[in-house]
Amino acid sequence: MQVNLTDNTIRKHIKNYNGNRVSLTDTKVQGLSVEVRRRSATFYLRAAYQKRSKRTTLGKFPTMSVADARKLCAEHKRRFVLQVHSGVLNTNVDMRFDVYYEQHFLPWCKIYKRTYSSHQSMYKNHLQTRFGNVILSELSSRHIFAFVAHMSERGYSKSFINKCVQHIRSALLKADELCGADTHSTLYKPIRLLHTNPLKERFLDAAEAGRLRDYVELHHRDAVCLLIGFLMYTGARRHEVFAAEWQHINLERNSWYVPVTKNGKPRYVMLNRRAVQIIEYARLLQTQQYIHKPQWLFINPHTHKPYRCVFSKWSRIRAELGLHDVRIHDLRHSFASTLVNNGATLYEVQKLLGHSRSATTERYAHLANHRLQQAVSLIDKAYE
Repeated sequence: MQVNLTDNTIRKHIKNYNGNRVSLTDTKVQGLSVEVRRRSATFYLRAAYQKRSKRTTLGKFPTMSVADARKLCAEHKRRFVLQVHSGVLNTNVDMRFDVYYEQHFLPWCKIYKRTYSSHQSMYKNHLQTRFGNVILSELSSRHIFAFVAHMSERGYSKSFINKCVQHIRSALLKADELCGADTHSTLYKPIRLLHTNPLKERFLDAAEAGRLRDYVELHHRDAVCLLIGFLMYTGARRHEVFAAEWQHINLERNSWYVPVTKNGKPRYVMLNRRAVQIIEYARLLQTQQYIHKPQWLFINPHTHKPYRCVFSKWSRIRAELGLHDVRIHDLRHSFASTLVNNGATLYEVQKLLGHSRSATTERYAHLANHRLQQAVSLIDKAYE
């Protein structure tokens, strides 16, 4: 948003901050902008000269006023031009996207991100062939818009396309910090994402759950079927079950320790009778197949490592059972809805699902309200 920056304008935006990032560009000084946050704002200068660009942090508001920021701009621009002429900024100007991603961004993700494998997979499957040979400083919003059009034509969902776009931008905006490489100025402007409709949560009814239960019981010599049954009876996240290890199973207390969760905190999952039965099936299956006891509960017999994807098998199972629109994550929703419909409190469901915030569990509140409606209807019978 381009405005004539003033101290009062920034204070107004801080006061009305709604959680979304707000970037204001000054109309008086070229390249001067301010990013507004909840209690403060930060001044930035974007300078460009001879096809090179640099983004500099000037200071924070209100410690620095708009007038002070404008004065600093001239000095920083002068230094930038001198750096270009002296060759200081020439080192990484021609760095390609694949070089930056493989040598700088992925190693950083491996240390600081829990989702390193998903970053690596997205790069190999979607980004490498599209952007690999593009010079980093030339990769602009125009390339990203073309990528969105390409993915849309190939039939990818809007939510996945938005995920890719956000991933690309976050990776590129780390370039200066990780290796001092230049990036295109258009990347610092907000990019409009595709509009997506909220996904409708799907819950298994009693008949559907019964069919899936019987299928898992019938195919208990199949590790993938046991894995799906374990998801069904624990309500755990998919990646938690994929990484489940024998050393974390305590059958004396009927508990399973999950050291790494989505929110970064470990948790204990209480095991019901069916979940314990699936663990016993998995133990028996591995005893018959392997000489040494494997590290994980469910391992791929071809790679002898944990499963990374079971969608192919799940697709065949749900087609056979008439569950065409049921996703694997819906097993987690069904676990929660069944608990609520049978009298569990939202607090209990929150603890069993491992939600860090009660607001996340509130999506199941309408199920609890349904039980309250049934309870209050008893007064009709009593007064009749």
